[in-house]
Amino acid sequence: MGGTLGFVESPAQLLNVVEWGAATAADIHIVVLGPGDPGTRFQLHRLSELVRRDGFRVTWAEVRGGARSAGVLARWTRQVRVADTVVLGDPYAAFSHLLISAAPPDLRLVVVDDGTATLRYAEQWADGTELRRWHVARRTSAHRIVGHRAERLLGRRSDRVELFSAMPLDTELPVTRNAYAWVRSRFGPPRLLDGTDLMGSSLVETGVVAPEAYLRGIERLIADRAVARYLPHRHESREKLVAIERLGVRIVRPDLPMEVFARKGPLGHCILSFPSTVLHTLPLVLGDVPVTIEALAVDDDWFVADARAEERAFIHGI
Repeated sequence: MGGTLGFVESPAQLLNVVEWGAATAADIHIVVLGPGDPGTRFQLHRLSELVRRDGFRVTWAEVRGGARSAGVLARWTRQVRVADTVVLGDPYAAFSHLLISAAPPDLRLVVVDDGTATLRYAEQWADGTELRRWHVARRTSAHRIVGHRAERLLGRRSDRVELFSAMPLDTELPVTRNAYAWVRSRFGPPRLLDGTDLMGSSLVETGVVAPEAYLRGIERLIADRAVARYLPHRHESREKLVAIERLGVRIVRPDLPMEVFARKGPLGHCILSFPSTVLHTLPLVLGDVPVTIEALAVDDDWFVADARAEERAFIHGI
């Protein structure tokens, strides 16, 4: 039967599978493995509408909870068995591991950017170590059970896998550079505002940065850098955003991945961001726009007391 399948669970993953499809002219069927988070689901539905208008085939699959979900997952596992290429948005996800556990011997695997996790993945592929997210100390027993074959296909210097990425990678993995050509041709350039935009961060929600320290840092930036708008990460808590709004800044929730949201505009003439994927992607997306994109450091005293050295090093290295 053959064919190319793409599996995604986040808006950024969907965007980057679309970019891969546009760059390669591949006839790809993209499957959204519906997440539980409402904000993520909303952005995924919005982006799905846009990419379908450009001719991409996007199917929504509910795979979380219940016998019916198990049947949906089984259906797509059968499709993987007869596919030529599978494009994954997340090389760490248990659902991705379940799906490719049925992979045929000659299946081609492409991993697209899932943010800064791509840096971590490339390192683990090269080192032959267990595939594990930077902010997770250890994997669950369920992940270990379903991930054994996936580890051999995706990690341990496997020659079955290649990357499609905009991240600065020094790796022996075959890499095709993502220039965000689809986004740049499809949207913008954006109208620029007079004020400064601050990109939100989910480091507090990840459990690495202390909430009080983060809020104090935001308050200083509002005062010192004339921040007019705060653009939250989709995982930021409502309580934290209420506290930030009380500091005197306007909260503007992106309804699309930041690369698309920024390209559509409007956008501040200066963009500030803590360590994040956007520091690598927005210069590509906004290369023809006279904006300033500036990286902000996470001070050592922002980390929670029990933050691991591995976590601190990863954030400082982004």
